[in-house]
Amino acid sequence: MPACHQITLVRPRTAQTLAERWGLAFFPDANADGLEADVFWSGGLYPRRVHTHITPRGQNEVCEIYDRTVGICRITHFTDMAGREHLLLKGNGCVIQVLCTGMSLLAREPVKLSFVIDSLDEFQAKLKTLQRAQRVYDPQAEAEIPEWTRHSLALRNALVALDCHDAGKSYFDTAAFTYGEARAREAWDSPSRAMKDEMKRALARGRELRDGGYASLLGPVQNALELA
Repeated sequence: MPACHQITLVRPRTAQTLAERWGLAFFPDANADGLEADVFWSGGLYPRRVHTHITPRGQNEVCEIYDRTVGICRITHFTDMAGREHLLLKGNGCVIQVLCTGMSLLAREPVKLSFVIDSLDEFQAKLKTLQRAQRVYDPQAEAEIPEWTRHSLALRNALVALDCHDAGKSYFDTAAFTYGEARAREAWDSPSRAMKDEMKRALARGRELRDGGYASLLGPVQNALELA
Protein backbone atom coordinates (compact mmCIF):
# COMPACT_ATOMS: atom_id res chain seq x y z
CA MET A 1 0.00 0.00 0.00
CA PRO A 2 1.16 3.60 -0.54
CA ALA A 3 2.44 5.53 2.48
CA CYS A 4 3.88 9.02 2.96
CA HIS A 5 6.93 10.53 1.25
CA GLN A 6 6.65 8.50 -1.97
CA ILE A 7 6.96 5.27 0.02
CA THR A 8 5.17 2.03 -0.88
CA LEU A 9 4.86 -0.72 1.73
CA VAL A 10 4.89 -4.35 0.56
CA ARG A 11 4.30 -7.37 2.77
CA PRO A 12 3.23 -10.74 1.32
CA ARG A 13 0.39 -12.59 3.02
CA THR A 14 1.65 -16.06 2.08
CA ALA A 15 5.00 -17.78 1.61
CA GLN A 16 6.64 -16.88 -1.71
CA THR A 17 7.97 -20.37 -2.40
CA LEU A 18 7.72 -20.21 -6.19
CA ALA A 19 9.33 -16.78 -6.38
CA GLU A 20 12.18 -17.94 -4.16
CA ARG A 21 13.03 -20.66 -6.69
CA TRP A 22 13.90 -17.85 -9.09
CA GLY A 23 15.91 -15.99 -6.46
CA LEU A 24 13.15 -13.44 -5.86
CA ALA A 25 11.53 -12.35 -2.63
CA PHE A 26 8.20 -12.09 -4.48
CA PHE A 27 7.08 -11.74 -8.09
CA PRO A 28 7.14 -8.12 -9.32
CA ASP A 29 4.90 -6.69 -12.02
CA ALA A 30 6.22 -8.27 -15.22
CA ASN A 31 4.78 -5.42 -17.29
CA ALA A 32 7.00 -2.83 -15.55
CA ASP A 33 10.48 -1.96 -16.81
CA GLY A 34 13.71 -2.38 -14.86
CA LEU A 35 13.43 1.00 -13.16
CA GLU A 36 9.78 0.72 -12.18
CA ALA A 37 9.45 -2.94 -11.20
CA ASP A 38 9.85 -3.72 -7.49
CA VAL A 39 12.47 -6.45 -7.85
CA PHE A 40 13.95 -7.76 -4.61
CA TRP A 41 16.61 -10.41 -5.24
CA SER A 42 17.70 -12.85 -2.56
CA GLY A 43 20.98 -12.13 -0.81
CA GLY A 44 22.59 -15.38 -1.88
CA LEU A 45 21.94 -14.62 -5.55
CA TYR A 46 22.52 -10.88 -5.50
CA PRO A 47 25.53 -9.73 -3.43
CA ARG A 48 25.43 -6.11 -4.70
CA ARG A 49 22.89 -4.87 -2.18
CA VAL A 50 23.70 -2.19 0.39
CA HIS A 51 23.59 -3.17 4.07
CA THR A 52 22.35 -0.62 6.60
CA HIS A 53 21.92 -0.92 10.36
CA ILE A 54 18.96 0.88 11.97
CA THR A 55 19.26 2.37 15.47
CA PRO A 56 17.20 4.86 17.51
CA ARG A 57 17.82 8.54 16.79
CA GLY A 58 18.31 10.95 19.66
CA GLN A 59 15.87 13.79 20.19
CA ASN A 60 18.07 16.43 18.56
CA GLU A 61 20.15 14.06 16.46
CA VAL A 62 20.25 14.39 12.67
CA CYS A 63 20.54 11.45 10.29
CA GLU A 64 21.62 12.77 6.90
CA ILE A 65 21.23 9.38 5.22
CA TYR A 66 17.60 9.04 6.32
CA ASP A 67 16.64 12.64 5.60
CA ARG A 68 18.22 12.76 2.15
CA THR A 69 16.87 9.34 1.19
CA VAL A 70 13.30 10.25 2.09
CA GLY A 71 13.62 13.64 0.43
CA ILE A 72 15.10 12.41 -2.86
CA CYS A 73 14.09 8.81 -3.53
CA ARG A 74 10.99 6.87 -4.37
CA ILE A 75 11.07 4.07 -1.84
CA THR A 76 9.59 0.59 -1.71
CA HIS A 77 9.74 -0.94 1.77
CA PHE A 78 9.46 -4.73 1.76
CA THR A 79 9.02 -6.99 4.79
CA ASP A 80 9.64 -10.65 3.98
CA MET A 81 8.00 -13.63 5.64
CA ALA A 82 10.82 -13.85 8.21
CA GLY A 83 10.26 -10.23 9.24
CA ARG A 84 13.42 -8.92 7.57
CA GLU A 85 13.11 -5.44 6.08
CA HIS A 86 14.43 -4.39 2.68
CA LEU A 87 14.30 -1.22 0.62
CA LEU A 88 14.40 -0.29 -3.03
CA LEU A 89 15.61 3.28 -3.51
CA LYS A 90 14.89 4.79 -6.94
CA GLY A 91 16.29 8.04 -8.26
CA ASN A 92 18.51 9.53 -10.98
CA GLY A 93 17.90 6.50 -13.16
CA CYS A 94 19.29 4.17 -10.48
CA VAL A 95 17.78 1.47 -8.30
CA ILE A 96 19.49 0.46 -5.05
CA GLN A 97 18.52 -2.65 -3.10
CA VAL A 98 19.09 -2.28 0.64
CA LEU A 99 19.05 -4.82 3.48
CA CYS A 100 18.06 -3.32 6.84
CA THR A 101 19.07 -4.84 10.17
CA GLY A 102 18.58 -3.62 13.71
CA MET A 103 15.33 -1.98 14.77
CA SER A 104 12.35 -1.71 12.44
CA LEU A 105 12.01 1.24 10.10
CA LEU A 106 8.30 1.10 10.83
CA ALA A 107 8.83 1.94 14.51
CA ARG A 108 7.14 5.10 15.75
CA GLU A 109 10.33 6.66 17.15
CA PRO A 110 12.88 8.42 14.87
CA VAL A 111 15.69 6.24 13.51
CA LYS A 112 19.11 6.69 12.02
CA LEU A 113 20.88 4.57 9.41
CA SER A 114 24.51 3.50 9.20
CA PHE A 115 26.17 1.76 6.26
CA VAL A 116 27.69 -1.61 7.09
CA ILE A 117 30.62 -3.43 5.50
CA ASP A 118 30.44 -6.78 7.21
CA SER A 119 33.18 -8.75 5.47
CA LEU A 120 36.88 -7.95 5.05
CA ASP A 121 37.10 -10.53 2.29
CA GLU A 122 34.54 -8.56 0.26
CA PHE A 123 35.64 -5.09 1.34
CA GLN A 124 36.50 -3.80 -2.13
CA ALA A 125 33.33 -5.21 -3.69
CA LYS A 126 31.16 -3.70 -0.93
CA LEU A 127 32.93 -0.36 -1.26
CA LYS A 128 32.35 -0.36 -5.02
CA THR A 129 28.66 -1.08 -4.43
CA LEU A 130 28.42 1.89 -2.06
CA GLN A 131 30.20 4.14 -4.56
CA ARG A 132 27.79 3.17 -7.33
CA ALA A 133 24.81 3.59 -5.01
CA GLN A 134 25.91 7.12 -4.18
CA ARG A 135 24.66 8.26 -7.60
CA VAL A 136 21.11 8.28 -6.31
CA TYR A 137 22.01 11.08 -3.86
CA ASP A 138 23.76 13.30 -6.42
CA PRO A 139 21.38 16.12 -7.44
CA GLN A 140 23.61 16.90 -10.42
CA ALA A 141 23.64 13.35 -11.70
CA GLU A 142 21.73 12.54 -14.83
CA ALA A 143 20.34 9.17 -15.69
CA GLU A 144 22.90 7.25 -17.69
CA ILE A 145 21.89 6.45 -21.25
CA PRO A 146 22.77 2.79 -21.77
CA GLU A 147 25.20 2.13 -24.59
CA TRP A 148 24.78 -1.11 -26.46
CA THR A 149 27.82 -3.37 -26.48
CA ARG A 150 28.38 -6.57 -28.39
CA HIS A 151 27.55 -8.60 -25.27
CA SER A 152 24.46 -6.60 -24.28
CA LEU A 153 23.11 -6.80 -27.85
CA ALA A 154 23.63 -10.56 -27.80
CA LEU A 155 21.68 -10.79 -24.54
CA ARG A 156 18.88 -8.60 -25.90
CA ASN A 157 18.67 -10.61 -29.12
CA ALA A 158 18.56 -13.83 -27.13
CA LEU A 159 15.48 -12.63 -25.26
CA VAL A 160 13.91 -11.42 -28.53
CA ALA A 161 14.48 -14.86 -30.05
CA LEU A 162 12.94 -16.57 -27.02
CA ASP A 163 9.87 -14.31 -27.09
CA CYS A 164 9.43 -14.83 -30.83
CA HIS A 165 9.73 -18.60 -30.48
CA ASP A 166 7.19 -18.68 -27.65
CA ALA A 167 4.85 -16.61 -29.83
CA GLY A 168 5.10 -19.18 -32.62
CA LYS A 169 7.29 -17.08 -34.90
CA SER A 170 9.82 -18.48 -37.37
CA TYR A 171 13.55 -17.77 -37.47
CA PHE A 172 12.88 -15.37 -40.34
CA ASP A 173 10.29 -13.53 -38.25
CA THR A 174 12.82 -13.29 -35.44
CA ALA A 175 15.46 -11.88 -37.78
CA ALA A 176 12.97 -9.37 -39.22
CA PHE A 177 12.01 -8.24 -35.72
CA THR A 178 15.67 -7.92 -34.72
CA TYR A 179 17.19 -6.34 -37.83
CA GLY A 180 14.25 -5.17 -39.93
CA GLU A 181 12.46 -7.06 -42.70
CA ALA A 182 14.62 -5.72 -45.55
CA ARG A 183 17.87 -6.88 -44.00
CA ALA A 184 16.37 -10.19 -42.97
CA ARG A 185 15.00 -10.83 -46.47
CA GLU A 186 18.38 -10.01 -48.01
CA ALA A 187 20.08 -12.48 -45.67
CA TRP A 188 17.48 -15.20 -46.27
CA ASP A 189 17.76 -14.86 -50.07
CA SER A 190 21.55 -15.04 -50.01
CA PRO A 191 23.52 -18.32 -50.00
CA SER A 192 25.02 -17.43 -46.61
CA ARG A 193 23.57 -19.08 -43.51
CA ALA A 194 25.17 -16.57 -41.13
CA MET A 195 21.96 -14.85 -40.01
CA LYS A 196 19.99 -18.09 -39.88
CA ASP A 197 22.63 -19.66 -37.66
CA GLU A 198 22.70 -16.49 -35.56
CA MET A 199 18.96 -16.80 -34.88
CA LYS A 200 19.42 -20.41 -33.78
CA ARG A 201 22.23 -19.43 -31.42
CA ALA A 202 20.16 -16.56 -30.07
CA LEU A 203 17.27 -18.89 -29.26
CA ALA A 204 19.62 -21.35 -27.55
CA ARG A 205 21.07 -18.49 -25.48
CA GLY A 206 17.58 -17.24 -24.62
CA ARG A 207 16.59 -20.67 -23.34
CA GLU A 208 19.81 -20.82 -21.31
CA LEU A 209 19.07 -17.44 -19.71
CA ARG A 210 15.47 -18.42 -18.97
CA ASP A 211 16.51 -21.70 -17.39
CA GLY A 212 18.81 -20.13 -14.81
CA GLY A 213 21.61 -18.46 -16.75
CA TYR A 214 20.23 -15.03 -15.80
CA ALA A 215 21.71 -15.57 -12.34
CA SER A 216 25.20 -14.98 -13.76
CA LEU A 217 24.19 -11.36 -14.44
CA LEU A 218 23.43 -10.71 -10.77
CA GLY A 219 26.85 -11.45 -9.33
CA PRO A 220 29.65 -9.05 -8.34
CA VAL A 221 29.84 -5.74 -10.19
CA GLN A 222 32.89 -6.66 -12.25
CA ASN A 223 31.40 -9.93 -13.52
CA ALA A 224 28.09 -8.30 -14.37
CA LEU A 225 29.80 -5.47 -16.27
CA GLU A 226 31.85 -7.96 -18.27
CA LEU A 227 28.70 -9.86 -19.20
CA ALA A 228 26.82 -6.68 -20.12
